[in-house]
Amino acid sequence: MPQVQTVRGPVDSADLGQVLVHEHVFVLDPEIAANHPGEWGDEDARVADAVEQLTDLTTRGVRTIVDPTVIGLGRYVPRIQRVAARVPGLDVVVATGLYTHDRLPNHFRYRGPRSGPGREDPLVAMFVADVEEGIAGTGVRAGLLSAPSTSPA
Repeated sequence: MPQVQTVRGPVDSADLGQVLVHEHVFVLDPEIAANHPGEWGDEDARVADAVEQLTDLTTRGVRTIVDPTVIGLGRYVPRIQRVAARVPGLDVVVATGLYTHDRLPNHFRYRGPRSGPGREDPLVAMFVADVEEGIAGTGVRAGLLSAPSTSPA
C-alpha cells in the first residue's frame, strides 16, 4: 500500500480517511512575531486554540489534514508537532515549498543560478532535504510540494 508522510510518520494511504486538503494550522510572519509579539499573542493559547479546533474536526469525521504552510507563511514544524501530539485522531501532512507570487525573497534572489553561471539553486536542495531527510531537524518529512502561483493581472 502506498504511504503518505505525516507529522507522526508514514501512514498507509488507505488509512487517511476523510481528508481536508488545504488547511493552514498557523499562518504568521516570523519577523512580526519577533518584533511585535503582541500580534502573535501567547504561544500556549494559540496552540490550545488549534488543538480545540482540530479536535472538533475529528468529531466530525476528519482523519487527515494537509497543511501547505511553507517558507514565507511562517512554517514552524515543531509547533505543528506539538499540536498534533494533542490531537491523537488526526494526521497532519506538511509541505515543502516557498510562498511567493511575483518575486523570490531577497535571500534567494542573490543565490544560486541567478547569481552567476554554474551555481546550484538552493531551493532545490532545501525541498529535496525536506522530503528525504525531514524539515529543520525534526525528522518530519514533507508529504507534498506546495508551489503557489498567480495569474498575471
